[in-house]
Amino acid sequence: MTDLDAAPTWNPFDEEFVINPYPTYARLRKEDPIHRTANGLLMVSRYNDAFQVLRDPTTSMQGRRDASTLPEHMQPLAERTEGRGPSLLGLDPPDHTRLRGLVQRTFTPRSISRMREQTTTIVNELLDELTEVQEIDLMSEYAFVIPFAVIHQMLGLPDTDMTMVREWSQALSKTLEPFLTPEEVADAVSGGTYMDQYLGDAIAHKRKYPKDDLLTALIEAEEEEDRLSEEELRSMTGLLFIAGHETTVNLIGNGTHALLNNPDQLQVIREDESVDGTMVDELLRYDSPVQNSGRTLTQETIVGGVEIEAGETILTSLGSANHDEIFWGPTAGELDVKRKDASRHLSFGNGIHHCLGAALARMEGEIAVANLVRRFPDLDFNGEPTYNGRVILRGRETFPINLGSPA
Repeated sequence: MTDLDAAPTWNPFDEEFVINPYPTYARLRKEDPIHRTANGLLMVSRYNDAFQVLRDPTTSMQGRRDASTLPEHMQPLAERTEGRGPSLLGLDPPDHTRLRGLVQRTFTPRSISRMREQTTTIVNELLDELTEVQEIDLMSEYAFVIPFAVIHQMLGLPDTDMTMVREWSQALSKTLEPFLTPEEVADAVSGGTYMDQYLGDAIAHKRKYPKDDLLTALIEAEEEEDRLSEEELRSMTGLLFIAGHETTVNLIGNGTHALLNNPDQLQVIREDESVDGTMVDELLRYDSPVQNSGRTLTQETIVGGVEIEAGETILTSLGSANHDEIFWGPTAGELDVKRKDASRHLSFGNGIHHCLGAALARMEGEIAVANLVRRFPDLDFNGEPTYNGRVILRGRETFPINLGSPA
């Protein structure tokens, strides 16, 4: 239970916090905006402080998880990646600049626009199938299905492989978290081995038989005779499955949950398609799929009027920053799908590490949520959702809903 007389404490494993972290964030912003966590990190919870840290070019992403400090049961994760370069998520300039520049050439507005029609088809075909049933688990039968089908189609990979690749991706996505159980470590190591082999074979096949798809574009991406290495190709493609997929899954789940809890806003979406452009950013702001992002200071820095030494790791609380009344005003804690400045949320980070797939996630979330709630006007809870209890990627583990009759 929360002791209101005690100082606010960030405890991501507290049951009440897992279900609803926002009251704790509100107290941290007011009483302890630069908070020393139990594991020694500094957490910033106000928007301007988080924005400053995310934009600071002197901060580092590299080496934040030092293998020598990992618990013994997590050492196999370090051993699996030993000798490899870090993924895009763990690189600093100039390596980050080079790799992101190559990959960004494939994530063009044209490629996203082309996927919009395909995504709409994927969503509508799935909704057609769901009209035959009344009760579903939104997460496993809808939210997980859509982004995985989209990225599979974008990469030009066989539909028959989706189930097994999805299982490996789900296991590997947990490596984005700071704490894993021995079972989760074993599953991630096993999934990573299978994924490496699968992607290596897929890349070799695309080299021989190139097509008009994202994987071919990544293979052919070139700038001043520089190309992605084989290892970089596997790492980048794997990251698309792991980080991109899990984030969009939680956008669909968190967003649908928010709308069911705010029926007035749900009705706005059903009656006014012009809100689609602002709706998805407001859902991202209101209950962010990515709650935290860490940076290490490479030099002494003043944040929120506090002098912080070089070497400190700062946890930017994106979920809290997105509810900061100082920045968003008195309606910060309310859901407003017409909010004009909703796109200023920090759910995709900011600065040089701003999410590469942000436009794709927005597009998928918009189509998946809007089409679902419009197709099923009687959509409602069919029991309480359960939560995944993650520190970084917040989402529902299960979400039982009753679809009702289709429109």
